[in-house]
Amino acid sequence: MPIAPLREVSEQELVDFLSDLFWSAFRKAPFEVLCAVLRVSGMQDADWDPFEESKAAFEDYNALLRLDEAKLSQAGRWRIGLLMYCQAVEMTAPQEFLANLLRVLSGEKYHIKPFGSLGRTNKKKAFSWVPPSASVKYRELKRPAAMCNQSALCDYINQFFNEEIRNAFSHSDYVISGEHFRWTESGLAQQLPLDAVNLTVRNCFRFFSALLWLHNQVLTDLKTLPRFHKWPNYEVLELLSDTERLYGFSVHFSNGAKATYSRSEKGVECTNVLFESDGSINFMVGLLDALRPEWKVNGQPYEQAI
Repeated sequence: MPIAPLREVSEQELVDFLSDLFWSAFRKAPFEVLCAVLRVSGMQDADWDPFEESKAAFEDYNALLRLDEAKLSQAGRWRIGLLMYCQAVEMTAPQEFLANLLRVLSGEKYHIKPFGSLGRTNKKKAFSWVPPSASVKYRELKRPAAMCNQSALCDYINQFFNEEIRNAFSHSDYVISGEHFRWTESGLAQQLPLDAVNLTVRNCFRFFSALLWLHNQVLTDLKTLPRFHKWPNYEVLELLSDTERLYGFSVHFSNGAKATYSRSEKGVECTNVLFESDGSINFMVGLLDALRPEWKVNGQPYEQAI
């Protein structure tokens, strides 16, 4: 697919596109998308979530950008902007969120590590695993996007992701000089006009601003759904919410057992949730002989829980 010329992408078109992408997937497979929003994975203690760290870092970077020129030079603003850019395009959680929405639209299930097959082992270090690079993951995102009629996502990625900018800044192989961003180590010396770099960075900030807004908004919207939902095989899905947002779910079984996943500032609870070899999730239901053809919540008839 040829790369489109660089253009200004508006935040509103990104909000419209990403919202449509999310709700299209949600209508197709609500529970799989629920898992994507909650980022279902294994047990995790508090203060181990890089996604929350990145969001806090952006607040700090923005505070620096608000400093006056006596404290922060124009070149300093470029450097902080490029630091934010590299952190944004490297964030794994938004990449996996998008990958799982595309998986659902393609008729597949939620996957706890949708890019896992793209990693590799380090032959010099036992039990090691080298995750795929950002460029590999964005290239992979374009493949299902094109296949499920979401090719606009391919264009948006082209508008904000530039591997040469990311690589040069991350490896301290750059110079901000006059009207150009220059780098040398990856071959012949090259440069890009700062106007093009600025447009790429602005598009990046708008894309991730829209995506993070959407992620937060759907957690708020989903908490307004009914608390309990009957499933066909006599399970009951319970949505766990506080006053602000959805933070998890429990699946109740007719033998009194339940599986729970929740994500909060205190960490991640993951009880009786199983991870299959294909990356999907399943549940430990307890004694199969005790299951009954009736819906129950915590061992009590479903109607008493409403």
